[in-house]
Amino acid sequence: MTAPGLALRCASVRAARGESPAAFGRRGIPAGGVAPSSNTPGILGRRALPAWRLAALGATLAFHHGLLGFAAQNAPPAAAPPARTNSVYVSVVEDSGAPVTDLTAADFAVTEDGQPRDVVRVSAASDPMHVMILVDDNGTGLFRSGLIQFVQQLQGRAQIAVSTVTGQTQKLVDYTADVKTVAEAIATLTARPATNDGGQLLEGIFQASKDQQRRDASRPVIIALTVGGEEHSTAPAHQVLDQLAKSRSVLYVIQISNSALRPTVAITQSRQLLGENLNLSAVLGEGPKQTGGWRQQIVASTGIVDGLRRLAAELKAQYVVAYARPPKSKTTERLNVSVNRRNVTLRAPSKVPGR
Repeated sequence: MTAPGLALRCASVRAARGESPAAFGRRGIPAGGVAPSSNTPGILGRRALPAWRLAALGATLAFHHGLLGFAAQNAPPAAAPPARTNSVYVSVVEDSGAPVTDLTAADFAVTEDGQPRDVVRVSAASDPMHVMILVDDNGTGLFRSGLIQFVQQLQGRAQIAVSTVTGQTQKLVDYTADVKTVAEAIATLTARPATNDGGQLLEGIFQASKDQQRRDASRPVIIALTVGGEEHSTAPAHQVLDQLAKSRSVLYVIQISNSALRPTVAITQSRQLLGENLNLSAVLGEGPKQTGGWRQQIVASTGIVDGLRRLAAELKAQYVVAYARPPKSKTTERLNVSVNRRNVTLRAPSKVPGR
């Protein structure tokens, strides 16, 4: 149809409805074709056809708004917000202590506060570790040989720092991937002046986890090696445990149960027994459970090398378990990771890391 013919037809349609073009524009959609939501009851605040196009199509304004309303009512529902993903590092070992390395996502189950979570991915952990080694040996040098072998086993897999607890915590070497530098620092842990009245291991654990949180380490690990004795840190147990969870650090403890290495000082005040020592005992006991590590008590110093060797093998064979969390799930703390393989031991956090 030619332009004059189209105009003539539009005019005849408007005339048939008894309405002029100006009246149609004032009642319908203003210039620019944007219909305000408050113009007419039921009108939609969205882009609309200009009046002349409606007239050209032979449609009324009410018909056009009806189409828009129908489209809005029948639009597909908005997509649900995506689920969040959380990841935890776990270890699975045989009864002999040898790592289990052939598990898949189908072998794991995860719950938070008793609510099942979908396991979306399980893979061998490959991110480099940040390992802080805290040595509380009362100047005996007992851990030196085992530690040198330990850091050699982690070569290329971790950045390692070493601190001693001789009264207060003193850093020997900061985080580095240079095994030679770490080994040289460990080699200085020969016989030294003792601190028979105890140390501040609890403070050392607290500060190490704060440092790892500050560094935003992807796989933070704290290893506490101690000969026992009195604790002189005033940090409460709950504060240290909360900090471990915030930093996502995994705590491992190797403790030699031999009072001759650091004689126990007589308790003269009940506050001492109910305070510092109980706080340390709580952290060394609950810390490994909550973070997915372990605590090993050794009677003889000959077990140090074997304990550290097994720890290195376990760290190198860890899994990272990723699971989905509802987009609006409330804050949770209790975490349970299980595996359907029989005759194996699973080590995983019992408290949601990062909380």
